[in-house]
Amino acid sequence: MAFMIQQCSGCGLASFPPRYCCPQCGEAQWQEISAGVARVAQATVVRARIGIAASELLHLASVELRDGPVVIAQTAEPLPPGTLVELAVDEHRRIVAYPADRDL
Repeated sequence: MAFMIQQCSGCGLASFPPRYCCPQCGEAQWQEISAGVARVAQATVVRARIGIAASELLHLASVELRDGPVVIAQTAEPLPPGTLVELAVDEHRRIVAYPADRDL
């Protein structure tokens, strides 16, 4: 499933996570838009988690969307900063990033 964010109907500000009203203009009307292609800003690996085997690494990335917001997403492998990615929501409702096959 594609990852969607909010865009203010009044001023066009993109927002994530969802808000009740726009912090820029105060409008309370939003439309959903696709996050589109984004860029990895930072990445990390979680090596130890309670209740999870130590051999299971969790790769996370801070992803800067083209419209401004930053999203934390899970990746299947380490992705270096600057990597272009697309975001999706998986069957467990996690935000996941995978390398994009197109440019920004």
